[in-house]
Amino acid sequence: MDSSEAPLLHIVFFPFLARSHMIPMLETARLVAERGAKASIVTTPANAHLIQPLLRRSPSTFLHLIPFPTAAFDLPDGCENLTVLPIPLAANFFNATFSLRDPLSHLISSLRPDAIVSDALFPWTTELAKDHGIPRIIFQVTGLFPLCAANDLDLHRPYESISDPSQPFSIPGFPHSVHFTRSQLPEVFSAPLMLGWLREAELSSHGVIVNSFYALEPDYAEHYLKIAPRDVFLVGPVAIAGEAEKEKKKKEPCLEWLDEKEDGSVVYVGFGTLCRFTEEQLRELALGLESSGMGFVWAVASAQVDWLPEGYEKSVEGRGLLVRGWAPQTDILNHSAVGGFICHCGWNSIMEAVTAGVPVITWPLHSEQFVLEKMLVEVAKLGIPAWEGFKSVLDEEKVVVPAASVAAAVKRLMGGGEDVVAMRKRILELADLARVAVAEGGTSYLDISRLIDGITACRNEACSIKR
Repeated sequence: MDSSEAPLLHIVFFPFLARSHMIPMLETARLVAERGAKASIVTTPANAHLIQPLLRRSPSTFLHLIPFPTAAFDLPDGCENLTVLPIPLAANFFNATFSLRDPLSHLISSLRPDAIVSDALFPWTTELAKDHGIPRIIFQVTGLFPLCAANDLDLHRPYESISDPSQPFSIPGFPHSVHFTRSQLPEVFSAPLMLGWLREAELSSHGVIVNSFYALEPDYAEHYLKIAPRDVFLVGPVAIAGEAEKEKKKKEPCLEWLDEKEDGSVVYVGFGTLCRFTEEQLRELALGLESSGMGFVWAVASAQVDWLPEGYEKSVEGRGLLVRGWAPQTDILNHSAVGGFICHCGWNSIMEAVTAGVPVITWPLHSEQFVLEKMLVEVAKLGIPAWEGFKSVLDEEKVVVPAASVAAAVKRLMGGGEDVVAMRKRILELADLARVAVAEGGTSYLDISRLIDGITACRNEACSIKR
């Protein structure tokens, strides 16, 4: 068959069922479709509405649904996304995701794609891809730094000889001398079987896609290839790559509120969709923001704010604004009035902060966020911690960060100290380099090309074998 008559390259994208995992993979699917490939998104019925905006913008992207077994795993009807999951049902939910293998396999048989890009939390898709004779590419929703840390920790296991959860230790051969503690290691390190499965699936996959860019993590791009000899494709920041045009919407009231503020005078507070605080901690955060004397916009997850100190919103009126429920985080961070960001160190938020050129106050809560705090504060030097005391991934071990610490961190970041001036300069330079990376000819643009070329080569090789 002449190459001009070859069918479109067809890639299936299978994101994990959580907003923070879905968004960057959908943007990556868009980029692949913009380069002439066919992208099929696979999800469950209750998540279909999250895909619709992409389908409207990308005519070469298609949606396919597979059933989610809520009843079989004692989950409420329609509970198909981690964002809406009651915490006590987390184990049920993760077990349910493993049962998606059969319906996905049937769909792959029908679609006959050339490759599958699946979330790292679906390790079973590596074997599934082999069963269908196609490559599996892992999609990682975090950066290279935590991936290298996880792989090196699993390889050397320096934490095994330490009983004190707060005792610092380092990783042999790590590019930077960074110290970790057992209490801050991702929860998966308490599940060695799962950790081993994830590692095995990674090493036997075709490659790994990461929503990052070379200039942000150059040492770890090199180091990753030493510890996990797989192709790695740094394709980010995907949110600003390609033809990422936004639908025109009415301007949100919080942005109009920011229009009245001086440049760089407001700190934005946002903790993503999966983070939860105790009411005591929320009150301390509220009091800390108030006593800092700085302007702030705070995205609170719920419309219910019974935990607020009495008369709070009145006392901060004009200086502080609470946004209940959803907030336009990207637009807020890119507003000229915003000069700082208190965040949970989720990778999507980090990428938004970097592309907006806004330094951060780090407040990690779970998963690899404590590892990412090390990257932001000690390696890249793009932020400062909200709290210097004991930290843990476990809710029952968390220490309440006092209002005084919150206020001190806000004052420091929004002040004019030499360290903060240097921090702002660094992150603005990275914001420029991020745009260079995704522009035509940039490192991330070329990695999308390399990804497509690699899958095409796999298809051609498979066709020649069949002939």
